[in-house]
Amino acid sequence: MSGVPSTAASAASGTSTRNVDGQAVALTVFSAVRWWGPVWLPLFFMLIRRGRGSLKTLKQLSFIHVARWSLVSRLPGNGEQSERRLRFAHLYFESNFNGGWEEYIDAFSYVLTLGMWGFWGSSYGFPHALPAGPFKDYISRNAYETDHYYSAYPAATTTTVLAALELEPKVAALRRQASEMSPESFTVAWQRLLSESQSCL
Repeated sequence: MSGVPSTAASAASGTSTRNVDGQAVALTVFSAVRWWGPVWLPLFFMLIRRGRGSLKTLKQLSFIHVARWSLVSRLPGNGEQSERRLRFAHLYFESNFNGGWEEYIDAFSYVLTLGMWGFWGSSYGFPHALPAGPFKDYISRNAYETDHYYSAYPAATTTTVLAALELEPKVAALRRQASEMSPESFTVAWQRLLSESQSCL
């Protein structure tokens, strides 16, 4: 995703049609970081990657398709413009999720309060994750509206996709066995599959 700065909170909040593809909503945030950010953030990212279960809570928020943070100190050349070094390094955040924008920020604020300080604590203007109101205002001010947004499964939520991935091998196994089953045996196996897979249906 790339984009232009939001001129209204509606662009950041996902109500802009350019930020939405079916069930999926895009959010892009670009914020300047303090001098110590380029030292702290790579260390924090390394701790997150190496820490056992450090992303477990984030992964349990099943409405999130993806969330990614990157540290940017240079902008690449574009046509006649040469590469440009930024005066302040910037934290680039992009995420795709299902549901309302405010609920999404609330989940980060209340579930990952300390983690939000780890990610955005070095950014200028970061008001802390709680209370959530000022944090939402901060995200809105630094959000960009997408230029292009594509979702592979626009009609599906993250929960739907995960359920389909869990169900697929079970259906495939029954399909392989079906040719050797009697109608009665298949009926029993099919009903068992439906009963055991209710959470996926």
